Amino acid sequence: YQVITVASLIEKEARFADDRPLIASVIYNRLAAGMPLQIDATVLYGLGRSSGSLSNADLKTDTPYNTYTRKGLVPTPISMISMDSLRAALNPADTSYLYYVLINADTGEHAFAKTYEEHLKNIEQAKANGAL
Repeated sequence: YQVITVASLIEKEARFADDRPLIASVIYNRLAAGMPLQIDATVLYGLGRSSGSLSNADLKTDTPYNTYTRKGLVPTPISMISMDSLRAALNPADTSYLYYVLINADTGEHAFAKTYEEHLKNIEQAKANGAL
C-alpha cells in the first residue's frame, strides 16, 4: 500500500518516465532523513484541488495531506498510477538527491539537488524560466 502511495506521488509530480526513478529517490531519501516531503500535489489534494498554485496560507492548512506541515507519507494514494510510476516506486534511482523543482513548465524538465544551496540555485533558474 505504501509503494502504491509513493507511486501516486510520483505520478502527480513527473511528466516523463526518466524523471520518475529520480523523484522516487528524493521521496525515499527525504523519508529516511525524517524530512517533510513538501510535495505540492499532496497539499492540493488535501485542499480538494487537482492543480493550481499554492499560497502561503495553503501551505499552512492542516490536512492529513499537507506534506509541508507533516512528516511521512500521506494516508492514501492521491491519484491513479501508471506502470512507470509503480516501477519507479519499486526501483528508485540510487542518488543522494533531497530536492527537485520543475524548471521548465513547457517541457516538464526537473532539476535535482543534493543540498539546499543547490536547490536554491535551481529555484532561481525555475523562476528565470517562468516555471515558478
